[in-house]
Amino acid sequence: MRINLSENHMTEIKRIVQKELLIKGIVPTDEYLLIHCFSKIQKETVYYHFFTENDTLIIRCYARVFDNPGLSVKIRNTAKNVFEYLENQTGLQNTIYIENGIELKF
Repeated sequence: MRINLSENHMTEIKRIVQKELLIKGIVPTDEYLLIHCFSKIQKETVYYHFFTENDTLIIRCYARVFDNPGLSVKIRNTAKNVFEYLENQTGLQNTIYIENGIELKF
């Protein structure tokens, strides 16, 4: 289920993401919050999906990171920063981070 966020929350998430990545668009779909980003240095597109399931925040990321360790670190740090912000704002204590189909720990 898509996480419901206020306009202030969305503004803060944009600020957090824009520290590392260029935001191309934020689209709340019925199932998740989609953030479409671009890494200017690595010239790669990055997609984040944020949603909740059973009181757990799930962050799914899609990016071509297999041959790009710098981008991988950047997108994980960005996801972790957004999670820490959302944890404080929503009270969700559990998170799952999935990068290109593989569940990883922060």
